[in-house]
Amino acid sequence: MVGGPQVDPGAASTGEISGKRAYHVIRLFHRSMEKRNLNMLRPNIMALAVFVAMATIVQVERAEAQPTGKNPAITPQPRIVEWWFARQAEKIAEMTKGDIDLLMVGDSITNNFDSVGAPVWKKSFEPRKAINLGFGGDRTNHVLWRLDHLPKLKKAPRGAVVLIGTNNICWGSDKPKDAAVGVQAIARKLGELYPEMKILVLGVFPRRRKLDHPHRKQIIELNSYLPGLLKNLENVKFLDIGPKFLDEKGFLSKEMMPDTTHPSEKGHEIWAEAIEAELDKMLGK
Repeated sequence: MVGGPQVDPGAASTGEISGKRAYHVIRLFHRSMEKRNLNMLRPNIMALAVFVAMATIVQVERAEAQPTGKNPAITPQPRIVEWWFARQAEKIAEMTKGDIDLLMVGDSITNNFDSVGAPVWKKSFEPRKAINLGFGGDRTNHVLWRLDHLPKLKKAPRGAVVLIGTNNICWGSDKPKDAAVGVQAIARKLGELYPEMKILVLGVFPRRRKLDHPHRKQIIELNSYLPGLLKNLENVKFLDIGPKFLDEKGFLSKEMMPDTTHPSEKGHEIWAEAIEAELDKMLGK
């Protein structure tokens, strides 16, 4: 588990380990909410924190008990770090307000619509009543956990855009096929939550400048599995806009992605323009 609490190797029982984990998760969640001053949730802070803690314990210990052959990309897992729970608390607060038509689901690449891509978000996504569910560093298993621990909207969103998987293979140890199955699991989960919602799954964006970099090759392989994995899921469409970030020779443009991973403001503009027609179809505009 990434960033998980340290457990005494000499702990006498699973119950003792669970107690330590529960305390750690409750403390993180409580501090996160207090720091963000989420007054609307304050009466339920401890109840919500306890619920999240116990759900975390069950899922973590269940995952730890799985055979080594289990695909980690489809096993929901939280990240036990304070900022991550703080952002989850913020998203819970946003969703309790309702009136959301579009879910933007992903990792830091989507998360960056809150920073470098903010002008693009304001222009292209705010009018579409979107919520940014991008969390920096997340893998597919983290997104699955987050979706399990968000309130269900009374009025179903019309659409969702999913961009996830780069961290599974570039910073994790998942094989491209396993990561692709994780993306499929997220699309399926969203469909279960909101059966009428249209879901646009984007191919993982290219990273690293040169074509022969291992990360580029892994991403190409991951994306190659997605059309087949998604084709039988209702209301799900796959779209690969990655080539729009490349120059005529296939090199990743520094103008689009200065660090060869995260889009610049210009890159966010290209992204928004590339999916605009699909968003109009999804949202009925």
